[in-house]
Amino acid sequence: MLWEIRMKTYLVLVIQWAIKALLKRRTKEKASFFIHRPSCLMLILAALMTFMLVGCVSSEKFYQGVSLSRETAYRQWASRKEHQQQSQIHISGELGIEDCLKLALVNNKVLQRVIQEKQVARGERLKSYSAILPAIDLSAEYLRKDKIASFGPITFGDVDNYSAALRITQPVFAGGSIPAKINAGKLFSLLTDQTVRAEVHNLTYTAIHTYYDVLLNQHLLQISADAVRSAQAHLDDVKRKRQGGVASDFDVLRAEVELSNFQAELIQTKNAINLAKAQLIKVMGISQDSDFILSDKLGYCPSVITMERAVEAAFRNRPDLMSGEFDIKYQKELLKINRSRYWPAISGFYENIWSNPDPHQSTMVRWGHLWQAGFTATLPIFDGFSREGEIIQQKARFRQAQIGLIDTEETALFELTSALLSIQNAAEFVESQRLNLTRAEEGLRLAEVGYREGVNTQVEMIDAQSALTTASANYYQSIYSHIIAKLDLQKAMGTLTTFQANGPDSKIEDDESKAAKVTASAAFMNERENRQNESQ
Repeated sequence: MLWEIRMKTYLVLVIQWAIKALLKRRTKEKASFFIHRPSCLMLILAALMTFMLVGCVSSEKFYQGVSLSRETAYRQWASRKEHQQQSQIHISGELGIEDCLKLALVNNKVLQRVIQEKQVARGERLKSYSAILPAIDLSAEYLRKDKIASFGPITFGDVDNYSAALRITQPVFAGGSIPAKINAGKLFSLLTDQTVRAEVHNLTYTAIHTYYDVLLNQHLLQISADAVRSAQAHLDDVKRKRQGGVASDFDVLRAEVELSNFQAELIQTKNAINLAKAQLIKVMGISQDSDFILSDKLGYCPSVITMERAVEAAFRNRPDLMSGEFDIKYQKELLKINRSRYWPAISGFYENIWSNPDPHQSTMVRWGHLWQAGFTATLPIFDGFSREGEIIQQKARFRQAQIGLIDTEETALFELTSALLSIQNAAEFVESQRLNLTRAEEGLRLAEVGYREGVNTQVEMIDAQSALTTASANYYQSIYSHIIAKLDLQKAMGTLTTFQANGPDSKIEDDESKAAKVTASAAFMNERENRQNESQ
């Protein structure tokens, strides 16, 4: 701030010194010209004020303005709850994946920001037509002279000169840059469309992924809650046995520790589901106070997509591959525009001029009219290697676009291979965990019977309960992994807008997979509770 004040002071002193020096060099007659010409003094004063105002807005003032804006944003956030119904959407009830995607596509702020790029592209395309359409300019000028030439009583012109002109310029030839600029505008618009489409795909992927994150955590929460209830029932049973002299204090302590462990897992799962739900709400762009229930279920449906079919779909649909193709064509048109600078630029013009004095007779102080038309041609001879440098740069960008497309194709092949392998591994994981879940259930049943009959120990009972909890969590985790692997495959193919967890690529489900898709957790836990009630 101090150096800005010093610079302003030095600037004022320099201007004052220049004016004094100018006045001293004038003769008395010439100096009286300024005295009798208030307009000149006003001009000097205006220039002085302009120079003094240059740089008046300091960096500190900019910082203060930004800080004030942030303070205003904070106050708006603090009072948002009062106006939330007007500013944000509040939903309740059941929420399916399709509804989730509709809300995200309408309200997501990131997508709204990217969509504005379409307006940028629209402006760029509209601007490109200036290469072929005529330019119309209207200008006006006032010129004051200190003196005018004269020959005896005849004067040539006037001290006050006025003029107005209308000029139309039509490009005729520009070395091929005219069609190249129009094509570049169209390609930029198409490139922007693919950018928006890519963001739609990314948003769809994020919304579906987050939706299933919440769904998985809901199942894990149910498993943890059932484990807590089972551990609590077991603790109550151990306490009753201790009162009867069958169990020891150590058995009670061991049951209490196991209950505390399950309660800790329940707390962690609740926290995870709250975070996942908040993320889903953020993706959908709705109010954080929304209260909804996910209506879709975690279901397993085998995938039958082959690598050849996946590659064909990816090469036809992926937005980044389409963008790469458009980018190559766009960079090629820009290269044509740079190369056109070696050719002459030819344009026709037509101009109407109204001026005082008369443009045809400068001795006549009156308004007159003049029109003229013709052609102009400009051929650059040497511009300090500017053309050569820009052509080298544009060739490099063109080559970068070609290499980038090849890299994107290789990335697509890698993502497809990875997704197909993940689907295969997830399918094997689901089958193994389904069988493991059945074994864990049977193990807990046998442990409960043995514990009641005094054959099994409490440790074996607790281990069986923990094994069933882990098997249940692994089972739903395997189904979740399979769904996400299919989601990754659809993203890699560029067909996310048609994604369905039980999509057209699924085989006909057998009775076992249909039963599994009905979320077996509730049946498992209810059956366990019935056995526990019988044991009590």
